[in-house]
Amino acid sequence: MMKCGKTHCACASDPDKRHGPYYELTYKANGKTVNVKLAPEAAPLYKAASLQYRKLKTLLNRLEKLSQTILRHQAKLAQSHRR
Repeated sequence: MMKCGKTHCACASDPDKRHGPYYELTYKANGKTVNVKLAPEAAPLYKAASLQYRKLKTLLNRLEKLSQTILRHQAKLAQSHRR
């Protein structure tokens, strides 16, 4: 739901009177924000894909932290075996 920008329009002061719904996909590409307008029929597909992407990113972050912990532990073990 969006404001149109006209100061005398009801959407400027009442959130219930905003225009829409409009569906947009927003992402970063080469350091710039890109907005893509979506057809209402496509919105559920993009929403599902977005949720899957967030889930994947969460799993990758967990894997990265686990890998760092294991590497630190292995480095300590290797250092103690050298002594």
